[in-house]
Amino acid sequence: MDQGMKRILIIGGDSFIAGQFIKKYVSTDSITCYSRRPTGYEKEIVVKAFRDMPVEAFSGFDAVINFAAIVHRPEVKDQELYDDVNYRMACLLAQKAKQARVRQFVQMSTIAVFGSASRISETTPERPQTYYGSSKLKADKELVAMSDREFKAAIIRPPMAYGGGMAPGNMLRLIRLVNKHIPLPFGSARNSRDFINVKNLVEFIHLAVEKEVEGVFYPTDKVPYSTRNVVEEISRQLGVHTINLPSPSIFLKLIEKVRPDLYQKLWGDVVIDRQLALSAIGYEPRYTLEDGIREMVESFKQQK
Repeated sequence: MDQGMKRILIIGGDSFIAGQFIKKYVSTDSITCYSRRPTGYEKEIVVKAFRDMPVEAFSGFDAVINFAAIVHRPEVKDQELYDDVNYRMACLLAQKAKQARVRQFVQMSTIAVFGSASRISETTPERPQTYYGSSKLKADKELVAMSDREFKAAIIRPPMAYGGGMAPGNMLRLIRLVNKHIPLPFGSARNSRDFINVKNLVEFIHLAVEKEVEGVFYPTDKVPYSTRNVVEEISRQLGVHTINLPSPSIFLKLIEKVRPDLYQKLWGDVVIDRQLALSAIGYEPRYTLEDGIREMVESFKQQK
């Protein structure tokens, strides 16, 4: 095995970000993945439940990356379900990895642990407002406490990821909305939001594994964008003319009262302190909003 080649075990290989990671590093690292649904990857083991993986399954790896999670779904009201998968299962997998003498456990977390905070720095209190954010925070705290000289836990809390073809989530919803050729209410959306191109995210994760780091990390793109910036870039890539109407303050106040989650996503700020985001392990983001939206729009057109 090459000296620089890492032996990586991925849990949740059928997740979107895991798929992007495998595609990029399958030829440079020794990657084995456990998935719930088959993806066609050669070194993949399909299991019914990740928690049933034996300790022996973790042996011989330098790092374990846990992508398995239940993401935020407003229709799921069961806190126990979120805790069981995002908290208890994550900690169980980490304990098995530690028992098998794996050097590093990388946990995919989220900035949802900060709730509706608009500025995230080292002093921002963690106040999750969803079962998803709450369950992830519980896991983060326990995993950090498990770290010692022989076992390093790296917690990665990215903002919303996009790009890489059809990244699921709000960026795809905006592409569909812009493609309807209707006037949109983002003319006065001068907000500032951090996002991360999924290609930047997988490079950051890989660098974290290469450097065998521990602690909590906040990777982002180089600069934040406004919802108006995003909509204008989508319009350009789709080749459509979008009329962005200014939103009356009474309309915005109504949205904020009735749908605070929607207001926060489309008109609110979420900015991660640049020092916190970019200097932690020396990673410089290479891919831009334009790159990611171009990929998503191309995939969107092909699917249509």
